[in-house]
Amino acid sequence: MISLSDLVKAGKIEETGAKPDLPLKIDGLNSRTLDVYKIPLNYLYYNDKNGRISTGITRCENELKPTNDDENPEYNNFLAKLIKEDNNLALKKTQKSIEENGQQIYGYVLDDGRIIDGNRRFTALRELHKKTGKSYFFKAVILPFSYNNSVDRAKIKRLELAIQMGIEERQKYESVDLAVDIYNTTSGIEPIMTRADYAENSKIRKSEVEKYYQGAIYMRKFLKFIGTSTQNYNIIKENKAWALFYEIGKALKNFGDDPEGQRQKNETMYSYFAVILRQMHVGAVGNTSRNFVRDSYGKKIIKSPALNQKLNDEVADIVDDLADSLQDKKIRNTSDLMHCLSDEDATLKEFGDIVDSYIRDATNSESVEKFISSVRKYVGYFEELDGKGGLGGSLKYSELNKDQLKELQLCMRDLNKFSKSIFDKYKNEIR
Repeated sequence: MISLSDLVKAGKIEETGAKPDLPLKIDGLNSRTLDVYKIPLNYLYYNDKNGRISTGITRCENELKPTNDDENPEYNNFLAKLIKEDNNLALKKTQKSIEENGQQIYGYVLDDGRIIDGNRRFTALRELHKKTGKSYFFKAVILPFSYNNSVDRAKIKRLELAIQMGIEERQKYESVDLAVDIYNTTSGIEPIMTRADYAENSKIRKSEVEKYYQGAIYMRKFLKFIGTSTQNYNIIKENKAWALFYEIGKALKNFGDDPEGQRQKNETMYSYFAVILRQMHVGAVGNTSRNFVRDSYGKKIIKSPALNQKLNDEVADIVDDLADSLQDKKIRNTSDLMHCLSDEDATLKEFGDIVDSYIRDATNSESVEKFISSVRKYVGYFEELDGKGGLGGSLKYSELNKDQLKELQLCMRDLNKFSKSIFDKYKNEIR
């Protein structure tokens, strides 16, 4: 692997004389000691540890080793294609700006050529080189850090988050990418930082970081449920299903920590996964799908323990059969999953019909309860009037004139008449 600092000493990389304004304070770095260099493109490569790239790279069926164009251009070519697909309009805008005015915003790279910040600018420069055949250089700071030790990894991540979460020209993380980045950064055998640290450095609320982390956990469990790699997040991205995993963490958080509570939670999770698969199968995406799982399935079924348990018991065999069938088919990508779901159309229809019937019953029951509750409220109001001698609040009879008293009397007579009539209707229904 090359060393950019050695190439600087050898006179193969030119210093620009510019000094960067660092977005935060990091031990070992300051704008007085860091310089911006004009780095030949063939010395650089995309950072496979970057939150936006780590999920996309799973789409490559061949294992690609992160390396520069001199060693193997296939790696950079593959990731450049992903960046184009992700936001081609933004890439063209950056490319046009660089072509007309040069690179205005500096990047950050490690000594081995790994790009910490500047993926889109690097891609635009590569495109311009292909288009014109001219030599282009990536203007960047060479950081004195390495991924080989945990202290440096934490510094690199802090800098990456500070730069990519709101500075000029920055593009927000796609939701799945953000969830995976939070998970990869804050968990595992050797986490880079805590979730509180991530929240502080990314300027995201701690509670929101936790929800994204939980969403990543359930994405991994879902991918395992369908029998694919737990790194195959692109299936979720392509189906625009992130919101369903964001909601599942909130829906399942109130189950007890005792063995029985955890059993019910796991059963509900598997039923929820089947609901997600059904949504994917019928093509429900975005707010339509999110509203269904949150407002219909979540609030009306999951939040009703008795009804939720009854549903889980009824669909348990269907969910198990669905999982077994999918796991037997070795799903690798979205296309594989869609074909499998087509094969399971009858199973998914049966499952969906059962869930829909439970939601209808819950909705009807909810409507009846709301009706009774409203009547009960009015009974309470008139009971309070009776207790206060027929007056509300701090009113006194001296404040009402004869016409107002007569009007109230007539209202009470009508109320008594209609109340007796409705009571007789209910009495007849009970017989």
